Amino acid sequence: MTVSEMKLSSIALSPIFGALAATAGAISLFATYWDDAWHTDIGRDTALIPPHLALYGGVAITGLVVVGWALVALVRTRSIRAALRQPGLLLAGLGGAVTLAAAPLDAFWHDRFGRDAVLWSPPHMLVVFASTTMAIGLLAGVRPTKRGIVEAALSALVLGSVMMTVLEYDSDVPQFSQTLYLPVVLVAELLAVVVVRVLVPRSFAVTRMLAFYIALRLLVVAALALLGRSTPDLPVAVLGLAVADLPWRGPVARYGATAGAVAALAWIASAFGVASQPAAEIGVVAAPVIVVGVAVVLVTAWRAHLAGATAAALLVGGAMLILSPAPRALAHDPGQGQPVTSVRLTVDSDGRGKVRVDAHTADASSQLVAHDVVARRGGQTLTAPLAELGGGRFSGTIRLPQQGRWFVYVEFTRGGEPVEAWLPVESEWHGTSSAERELYLPAGKQAPTAIQIAGGAAIYAVGLALFGLALMQLRRIVRHRNSHA
Repeated sequence: MTVSEMKLSSIALSPIFGALAATAGAISLFATYWDDAWHTDIGRDTALIPPHLALYGGVAITGLVVVGWALVALVRTRSIRAALRQPGLLLAGLGGAVTLAAAPLDAFWHDRFGRDAVLWSPPHMLVVFASTTMAIGLLAGVRPTKRGIVEAALSALVLGSVMMTVLEYDSDVPQFSQTLYLPVVLVAELLAVVVVRVLVPRSFAVTRMLAFYIALRLLVVAALALLGRSTPDLPVAVLGLAVADLPWRGPVARYGATAGAVAALAWIASAFGVASQPAAEIGVVAAPVIVVGVAVVLVTAWRAHLAGATAAALLVGGAMLILSPAPRALAHDPGQGQPVTSVRLTVDSDGRGKVRVDAHTADASSQLVAHDVVARRGGQTLTAPLAELGGGRFSGTIRLPQQGRWFVYVEFTRGGEPVEAWLPVESEWHGTSSAERELYLPAGKQAPTAIQIAGGAAIYAVGLALFGLALMQLRRIVRHRNSHA
């Protein structure tokens, strides 16, 4: 069936519904930061806590927009095949469907293998890949507007979705080596820039995207502060993406300069304490990226072939770093299983890294055998002895060696089974804090089985294939637009 140019235009996503999808997506992104802060500050949760309801609501609204768009396209073309040819609709539909499917998959994963608090676990990353694909589809399919406001908002949704990969780093709860932070940021942000520059052929499209994204992140920080929750870092490094809008001589210079600008700002933000990542960890990656980025810009003006080879070497080196085997993460919440009894934890910190932890159980005859005080951050584990004082009271002192948020545990055995509880502690914080927590049987600490590894690899493969499809569709979408311009 041949669809006329008028029909092709009429089945594009309406800017009104594009704005609705962008708003719902922004609510989902805020809810994700809120949920992360909830886990950090409180720990345990249920399916119906406010962050989850906001997240589910945002995803549901976005999904309804995609369904409505698909129905309109189907009615007006009277052909499923013709409807799916509408730029972005297939991507938005597949992304939305996989996002919804990831929820029961995540529940099954936790039920089968224990609760998994690491963002890079397969079901969690499947949501990131799928939601990013859906955002790309929405951006590709929205009808162009005169001022480009809707396109900028949807572009910010694409950037916000890919930046979920470093949520735990930005929230100062790193689960892996912090050296990995900048490479992941560079790959995620540069991919977002490529997508936006292809799909939004306007001047300063990246800068417009940044305006919406920065506003969203500032609102996230303000809202979480008002709610009394932990707040993420301010996104200083992302400002370097604006360099992509400058008139560079070719894509090699453009993306080399952009990568160098992002790396430099990330390093500066860490050095001045604006970001929570240690400057030394950032510098390991930032220094060579900046040097190569500057070299690419200079060489491009001299010899394009040499610049291309340099850029290729940078990409290969970055890929090797990102794909290199990372140590198995030990999350700050590896999985809170069955609660055993309540415990009051009191933390006293001198502001120089010395932390005393006191634990008082409500049941003095709980038969707890004290083991250790344990502090965890970014794959590091520190231990100190935990002493029993009698009457259900225990105490231990541990020294935290660097700035940032650590998760300090008290670990026991009860009837031969391990039990634990924890509180978050800033190593440079001075004062005393106390909270009623649950001692629980930890879940998810067992070594991964062959089935779990194979299943995780398969889930990652699905997510990467979905995202790869989105990138492959970019060229076809541009050709489609040009042919009907």
